[in-house]
Amino acid sequence: MATKLTNKQNLFAKHYSLGKSGKDAAILAGYSERSADAIASENLRKPEVSRAIETILDKSGLSDEALAQRLRKAIDAGLTRRANNADALKGIKMAYEIKDRFPSQRQKLEISQTSEIEMKLQGKSLEEVIAFIGEITRKTNYYISKLKERDSFPQ
Repeated sequence: MATKLTNKQNLFAKHYSLGKSGKDAAILAGYSERSADAIASENLRKPEVSRAIETILDKSGLSDEALAQRLRKAIDAGLTRRANNADALKGIKMAYEIKDRFPSQRQKLEISQTSEIEMKLQGKSLEEVIAFIGEITRKTNYYISKLKERDSFPQ
C-alpha cells in the first residue's frame, strides 16, 4: 500500500520539480530554515516523495522518453547546423539533473576509485593481490600517523 504524502511533502515535491534546490523547496513547503537541508535530504530519500517528483516531471513532459526524444532532436539539429543546440542541451542536462539521473561528484569519485582498483587487480595472482593490499595498508597507516602527529602538535 502506497504511503500518502503530507501536505508539506507534496509542496516540497512540487517546488523541487520546478527546479528549486532541496533546501529552497523545503523552505517554500513550510519547513524551518534551520532544518531545511536535513529535511530536503530526508525527503529525497523517501521513495514516495521521489515517485511524486517523478510523476510531476512526467506530467510536465519531462519523462525519460520525452527527454530522450528532445536530446535526439537537439543533436540532429546541431549536426545539420539548423540550430545552435547549446541551450537545448543545457536544458536537457538540467532536466536530467532534476530527475537525479547524473551521479554526484562523490559517486563519480567512488566509481573511478573502484574501477582503478579493479583494473590494477585484474589478472593478478593471489600473492600479488596480498602484496597490493599490504602496500595500501602501509601507506594508509603512514598517512594516519602523519595526521595524528599534526593534530597533536601544539600550535
